[in-house]
Amino acid sequence: MIDYLTNLVTRICDRSEQLHNGQTVSWQALREAEQLANHAYIPVLYQYIETEPQKEKRIAAAFIITQLSRNTNDPEVIRFLMDRLKAEQDTDIVTAIQQNLESGLPVPGYINLQPLFNNTLSANNNVRRSALLALRGTNNPAVEEWALNLLKRTVNDYDVYYIVLLLHKTGTQKSLPVLRRLLEHSRQDVKALAFATIADIEKEKEAMFYMRCLQRGHLKFEAMEAIYKYADESAIQAVIGRITELLSKRRSNARLTIETFKNGFTDLMLGMEFLSRFRAAKAEVKKTFSWITETRADYLLPEEREWIQRNLPSVAMVNK
Repeated sequence: MIDYLTNLVTRICDRSEQLHNGQTVSWQALREAEQLANHAYIPVLYQYIETEPQKEKRIAAAFIITQLSRNTNDPEVIRFLMDRLKAEQDTDIVTAIQQNLESGLPVPGYINLQPLFNNTLSANNNVRRSALLALRGTNNPAVEEWALNLLKRTVNDYDVYYIVLLLHKTGTQKSLPVLRRLLEHSRQDVKALAFATIADIEKEKEAMFYMRCLQRGHLKFEAMEAIYKYADESAIQAVIGRITELLSKRRSNARLTIETFKNGFTDLMLGMEFLSRFRAAKAEVKKTFSWITETRADYLLPEEREWIQRNLPSVAMVNK
């Protein structure tokens, strides 16, 4: 057993350029580790991590044990990794462990989160931010309070983004006043994430707010996404207005990449997804789809054309 695990660790740490069917030895070993489900390996790896002097090997073993935890549904591994955060001094190892915690099982409520809380105050950027990401894996209400207090003392704009990302997973109505203030933040990604977090907390209760933002041109993609997720037919006119604006001129692929394409959807696609719910009953929606396909077909981006072909197969598009 120990021979196999030692060999697997060695292969994960292999930095040679030798390739097998285009894949490195390390890549293949990592994929192998992801499939392991032998619970008997876990105590062996505990001892290995505690005694192995080389940090690269300890990092590899921590990756393996995280996969075993997920595949055997053993949350006690999380307690072990938390304890290692207190024992390890090397920032690379600490960061790697926290990255494992982020991708592993949800952190049980009985696990002491203080090591992660402490590391959000680290002087090292990677340690600080990986700790914030790892905290997204718990539903402990103390996390939200910690994040809100951290925002009060944080001046680094990148850290602010990571804290809001944490609130997006753990925030409740308690976070709303802070999130609303962040809608005026200087960084676009912080504003956008704060808006999305507000929407996922408030849901349909703030549908009018999402519509106003869309009509005023404030965080337009995020507003369209919130309408798609949480608004009813009262948002039809606001969405039609935004679609009309989008198709008033041609858009370049560069603009698509930078501004309007997130998570596989443009805001036009989200708008059409929303309107399609009412296509059978609302004449203005039918008229809008006719206008798109008959007069604006060549203004559509390739992904938007595919959306129409997939979702409205009976509608023929006319290129002008």
